[in-house]
Amino acid sequence: MNSNADNLTVPQFGPPMRPAPTQDTVDLRRLLIALWRRKWLIVGATVIGMLIAYAIVSRLTPQYTARASVMLDPRTVQVVTSDEIISDLTLNNSVVDTELAVLRSNLLLEQVIASFGPGELDPIDPANDPPGLLSRLRGAIGLGGSGGGAEGASAPITQEERRMRRLLVSMRRKVTVWREGQSYLLSIGVTTTDAVLSKEIANRIAETYISSQIEQRSATIRSASSFLTERVEEIRASVEAAEAAVEEFRRSQLETAGVSAETLEQQLLELSSQVSVAKADLASVKSRFDRIQTLIDAEGIEAASELLSSPLVVALREQLLALRREDADLATRLGPEHPQRQRLQAQIDAIVEDLAAEVRKIVAGLRNDAEVAQIRSESLESSLSEIEERAGAMSRSSLELRQLEREAEAIRSIYQMMLERLNETRSVEQLQRADARMVNTAQVPGAPSAPRTTLFSVLGGTVGFMIGVIAALAGAISTRGFNRASEIERSFGITVLTSLPLGAWRSLRGMQKSIQKLPYQPFADRLRILRENIRPRHISGTQRTVLITSSVPGEGKTTTAVGLATVEGLAHRRCVLLDFDLRRSNLGRELEYDPQGGGDLTALLRGECNVEAAVHRVDPFGFDLITTRGRNPQLIDDTSVERLREVIKDLESRYEMVIVDTPPVLLVADTLTLVGLIDTVLMVVKQTTTRRNAVQDTLRTVEDAGARSIGLVMSMVDSRDEQETYGTSGDYSYANR
Repeated sequence: MNSNADNLTVPQFGPPMRPAPTQDTVDLRRLLIALWRRKWLIVGATVIGMLIAYAIVSRLTPQYTARASVMLDPRTVQVVTSDEIISDLTLNNSVVDTELAVLRSNLLLEQVIASFGPGELDPIDPANDPPGLLSRLRGAIGLGGSGGGAEGASAPITQEERRMRRLLVSMRRKVTVWREGQSYLLSIGVTTTDAVLSKEIANRIAETYISSQIEQRSATIRSASSFLTERVEEIRASVEAAEAAVEEFRRSQLETAGVSAETLEQQLLELSSQVSVAKADLASVKSRFDRIQTLIDAEGIEAASELLSSPLVVALREQLLALRREDADLATRLGPEHPQRQRLQAQIDAIVEDLAAEVRKIVAGLRNDAEVAQIRSESLESSLSEIEERAGAMSRSSLELRQLEREAEAIRSIYQMMLERLNETRSVEQLQRADARMVNTAQVPGAPSAPRTTLFSVLGGTVGFMIGVIAALAGAISTRGFNRASEIERSFGITVLTSLPLGAWRSLRGMQKSIQKLPYQPFADRLRILRENIRPRHISGTQRTVLITSSVPGEGKTTTAVGLATVEGLAHRRCVLLDFDLRRSNLGRELEYDPQGGGDLTALLRGECNVEAAVHRVDPFGFDLITTRGRNPQLIDDTSVERLREVIKDLESRYEMVIVDTPPVLLVADTLTLVGLIDTVLMVVKQTTTRRNAVQDTLRTVEDAGARSIGLVMSMVDSRDEQETYGTSGDYSYANR
């Protein structure tokens, strides 16, 4: 034994064990397996947690939540084309946050409270709530009351004001306003104990918010309309005064000048036109006269007649031309002295004289026309100069008139603009709309929103599950037993001959039938390993005795003994199972103990029968059984050690293996009497259950009792714990393959 077992020197079976390396790492897989073993603890904690949470939640008053939604609408209805009287909201995050604050404001909530009738808000009035524990304690020690005596003395408030304050505080707690993501949708949630009241409050808040927007805009426009009306009246008076000043100045100017500026300007325009026409006529007449007079002086009157278009001149020129053609024709036949030509010449001279007289007359008329045009032009110019002088004088005196007219026009423009704005304002007042509209009206909730029984039950189950896992982990980590064979070997330095997996059978007969049906299952193979680990001590021609015991009951020693005997019997080896667990043994009943000789272990030890009379053949498993027919706790005390040795020696001579099943060492002293008579002591240690100090005390007790050699067997091992070492469990038989 090593130092961990207080330096015990128990003789171990086989060579000394080499200490196994210490493992400081956490085996997650083994930890999960340990949790699975404690699954019912976890399940139980989960169920208890759910039940506790459900019990707590079911006692709470149900709360109902109703939700209404309003949307800030950026769209506008443009009826008039002028600038807006009140601009619409330019939506951004700051504006949306501001509107959220408005929905939570005291003023809005006070309007909502005022819209309800008497008694409708009693379910949320804190004054109607039952007194809490703190209030009852204060009342019990005489500290009740509102505590506002000083305030009441300095600023008394009415019962209605107190009620409004209570309801306002209560409603602020029960109303939640939030923005849906990054949209312009604002949601209003109201949670109360009354489903219908939650719906009504949510809808009232939304409706009051929208109507207050319209009312505020209308009030603003009415104020603007009133201001514009007053301003229009003031400007109208100013326009009338300015126009009166202009008319008064024009009247005084007309009295002074005799004519109005417009008349004088018209006369000036007409005279200017007449002067221009007269000058043009004068220039035309004078130009014609000068050209005719110049031609007469240069070429004569006959040449000047060609420029005149008078009918008489034209006729005379035609006659003169005809006579000269006739004279030219006669000149070809007659001489100048011919009478006919003389008559013709006289006619030509007469016509020339008439033509000259007519030309002189026309020239004289042109001279007269030029003189008349000259006189007329000079007269018109004189009149024009006079009118211009009068107009200049009137223009200089009209500077003040033009200033008055400009002032009147400016005031008239302002008046026109204000009048149009007033008419637009009066029109827009009837077209006001809110910046928000309701998109979702609150409905009566069909189920309470709190407490959420299912959610809290699941949460309680989760907490219970966590507590169960923690407890299971604590149990797995702080276990007082052994999880692996290597832990036993490392603690005590004694070889663990085998580890027997936990079987699914419920009785010894079930275990035997399982081995018979599946002879190569892991449990049977581990028993064979146990047998082979014991075999090296055999000497040809000698027998072997094995004592199987444990520290405390329930560790599987009897199962191990019967299993080992069954494996030996099925292998056709002579084996006997000797039952010395005289106080609690059920081997006789379970294996149907009925020896043919009529004896039993009691009779054998007392010498009343031989071995053959006490042996019962356990068929079809091929081993023998010797036990008592009933419980006999005093049998060991009544039997001498020598008699025990004789019986064991007799059995050794008859069987290849003698298996002795004894009671737990720490509870019954019978085992210690037999330890010194047996070749090998096999101590069964149950996985995770057998305490370390129990194993240590048992080893020390067995050593003190004179054990020749000791081996350990770990029982009821979870097969999953050994898959890493031994592979998966199952039938590993090569038979019939």
